[in-house]
Amino acid sequence: MEQACPLGLVERHIEGFPTLDASRMRIFRMLQDETAGHEEIERAVSCDPAISARVVKLANSPFYRHSDHHVGIAKAIRTIGLDMVKCIALSAAVIDAFRSQTEVMGMLWAHSYAVAVVAGSLGQTRNERDVLFTGGLLHDLGRMVLLSADAEGYPGLCKTSRLWPEPLQERERYGIDHCSAGGILAERWRFPPEVVQVIKAHHEPRERFSATIGLIDFIASAEEAGMDGGTPDYERFAPACAEHAYKELVNTVRNRYRSNSAVVDNLC
Repeated sequence: MEQACPLGLVERHIEGFPTLDASRMRIFRMLQDETAGHEEIERAVSCDPAISARVVKLANSPFYRHSDHHVGIAKAIRTIGLDMVKCIALSAAVIDAFRSQTEVMGMLWAHSYAVAVVAGSLGQTRNERDVLFTGGLLHDLGRMVLLSADAEGYPGLCKTSRLWPEPLQERERYGIDHCSAGGILAERWRFPPEVVQVIKAHHEPRERFSATIGLIDFIASAEEAGMDGGTPDYERFAPACAEHAYKELVNTVRNRYRSNSAVVDNLC
């Protein structure tokens, strides 16, 4: 990517993304519908070979299986649960739009899966779980945009820090950060406003959903970088602590991240 007009290049790159696969998004929305029956979901998942293969593979992974007996699609959906199927369906649609298989993109997806799994487990209602789960999975959508726009340069920013690049680093290079870039693409793809807000604001949150995702993102990044989280700047995520003692929430997030690492490994 040329340095002369990075913002214009990034914006044109965003405009060039295709819409998300309609059939996969129908599966995703069906999984969000409380009235959808198991047989209906099974039929829809079975019609997508890529999604059904990943569902069956995950259900037969060592994390879930305690015998040598191979499970088919119906039992696989029950084994891993609808949230995991939803994760696979949405990520399949987004991955297909990016069509990028680089090592850093794989790391981004592993990180996004981890944040989504932990975030969804913190929701108190079905709507909260949906917003937190989807926001967690897509919170770094803008990093994927910048990586696909600058496949050679963006990984270099990742190497300058033990964590992922800060928004300021991205703005200095591209004139836009991953929060804004991801928000623009999420709006084009017509995701709910609450999810768009999470994507835009998880680094500087002012409400609970964004703060919760921001906190999980921060802890997951520290874990991935091998940091123990000694004295991190958690104060910006204070809005996440509406119903929990602060240290309790931090410990809950860290423990759930670690306990779900095997699931994430098998999702990738």
